[in-house]
Amino acid sequence: MLKRSSIILMCAVSAAAFCGTDLQAAIRQVHPPIILPAPRPPQQYLRKAFFYKLESRDVVKAFKDHGLEAEEVSGFTMGATAAKETVMFFTPSYGSDVGGLAASYDSKDQLEDAARYYSAMNVNPASPAWRIYRRYNILLLISGRVPEEKAREYERVLHEMDKK
Repeated sequence: MLKRSSIILMCAVSAAAFCGTDLQAAIRQVHPPIILPAPRPPQQYLRKAFFYKLESRDVVKAFKDHGLEAEEVSGFTMGATAAKETVMFFTPSYGSDVGGLAASYDSKDQLEDAARYYSAMNVNPASPAWRIYRRYNILLLISGRVPEEKAREYERVLHEMDKK
């Protein structure tokens, strides 16, 4: 048994055969062949996938592997603003509450917003609250009480992580 739409289409095709090419062209315009492109993920997911390279835990592990102090703190609920993942660590040789924070971000905009937020805390350039370093999707904050030379060692390790 033929469906109603099939019968109508067959009538239109047979009428087109008798009426000429104008009707055939009209039918092709109304019912063009359907060709769909392959589905692609939305652009925001592609940007995140290309931006996100390092994880915070891997950064802290690299510090330990290079002989730097990095005692990971567990059980804290505070993290860097808008971060996907945050790892806090202490450097006991500079004080029992001195250390840093490694935070990973999904986008460059989020990372830059967080960097501006923490930079605003550095009111006095002679004794900053944080020494701030960036690499890919990682924002590294080292306490201002850690000497600058030592903080630069953490930065160097961060920048060498992808050069293996």
